[in-house]
Amino acid sequence: MKKKVVILSYYSGTVSRGVETIVTEIQARLKDKIDLTVYSAASVGLKPRLPPAGRPTILNYLYLDPTSLSVCRFTKMVLKKLEADPPDILLPLNNGWMSLYAKLFCRQRPTKLTLAGFSGIGWDDKVNLWLKPDVFICLTRFHASWAKSVNPKANLKTIAVGVNTARFTRQGKKFHHGLKPPVILTVAGPQKTKRAGLAIKAVAQAKNASLLLVGSQRPETITLGQKLLGNRFKNIAVGYRDLPPVYRSCQAYTLPALPVEAYGISILEALASGLPVVVTDDPIRAELVGRAGYLVDPTNLNLYASALKKALSRQPPVSPRTQALKFSWDGLAQKYLKLWQVL
Repeated sequence: MKKKVVILSYYSGTVSRGVETIVTEIQARLKDKIDLTVYSAASVGLKPRLPPAGRPTILNYLYLDPTSLSVCRFTKMVLKKLEADPPDILLPLNNGWMSLYAKLFCRQRPTKLTLAGFSGIGWDDKVNLWLKPDVFICLTRFHASWAKSVNPKANLKTIAVGVNTARFTRQGKKFHHGLKPPVILTVAGPQKTKRAGLAIKAVAQAKNASLLLVGSQRPETITLGQKLLGNRFKNIAVGYRDLPPVYRSCQAYTLPALPVEAYGISILEALASGLPVVVTDDPIRAELVGRAGYLVDPTNLNLYASALKKALSRQPPVSPRTQALKFSWDGLAQKYLKLWQVL
């Protein structure tokens, strides 16, 4: 008999970010092997409230901000539906009230609670670990070491976030961006933790390169790009399904995010597309990139610009594509299947 697994993913079907992409990839590979159901806000008739892009406030940490309260309402609605026929395994993905109510649900039933550290090292994952789930999924070895320090008794399983290596390839259709090559790509949201402004400054200092910045941005970021790079800068919005041709149209990738960044799926997408990457030098990015790119302190613009030039002029010691294949979803989805089968 197939295990019955329920995933709660508030934003699935509305936005295509890291977590929602993970759900899509797992569902596509395991739907015939387990009884898998994904609940989203849209699936129960709710319009999801997007979180603000600014810094978190005390209300966010207490989960009393409007977005957290909307997630709370969604969670209670779905768990009410599940009472009559509870799943074998429950995987809530949006933290806060969702994790708390899922824990209460599982305490009263034989359902096993799986929580995952997709939000990255910080408050949300501390709360998740304190809730003592049946298993907590870590994304990297560094993440697992940190999780053990928060809850030494936690049952940890390390499963990386993957990349669809069949979709993200060097061969195929390319996006016509109109920028003068060589073109450096950055895929990032408007969050200040992404530090897109540093990428703009470094590309300007590197000379002769263009920057294609994909994702909604703050007005001041766009203004900075236009001021420093002029017609060597372009900001566009592209959906997840249309991203592969964008990667193929560029010659290198960079993301100068703060070390608090949970992971960096776009880094793996770039590697799978054959692009050398220049990213922040921290333990998580080091695990992802290996020797297929360049790790720098992006606040040192001289070193950052030099690394970008290097990425454009020569291949790193390890092929980016070879590194990306270590994170193929085909293999990682099987790790989720094995985990759920033994819970």
